Amino acid sequence: MGCDMREYQARGSFGRVIVVALLAVMLAGCGDDDKSESQAAANPSGNPGTVPPPIPPPPPPSSTGTATLEWIPPVTTTNGATLTNLAGYRIYYGTDVTKLVQRIDVTNAGVATYVIEGLAPATYYFAVTAVDARGAESPRSNAGRKEIS
Repeated sequence: MGCDMREYQARGSFGRVIVVALLAVMLAGCGDDDKSESQAAANPSGNPGTVPPPIPPPPPPSSTGTATLEWIPPVTTTNGATLTNLAGYRIYYGTDVTKLVQRIDVTNAGVATYVIEGLAPATYYFAVTAVDARGAESPRSNAGRKEIS
């Protein structure tokens, strides 16, 4: 955007006060053209003095995994009697097969699948027990294993 003073001088025939005021306004708008264009490129909104914030980077890819456990609900107790008061299950898991210290209580006896989410990369081991209405717990199942990468 250039400033052609001849165009404004031709309009200045209305009197000196108007011409001076008009020139002051025009000179205020006739700054450094390179600066104005670079500001316009850096600030496409056109608002002087404001620069849009930088676009944030995308979030890092998820580094957690899931493990889906499935089991067959028991129908008998450990002594062979019919199981009539199954209340739910307990899932034990961890990264050391001898120390399954994390526990999830599944309080619905009708559930035979459970998904554990948010597992950090590692090798995990899982075991399940049955729990009856009195809170008695069966021995743990054999441990299953899953690699989360």
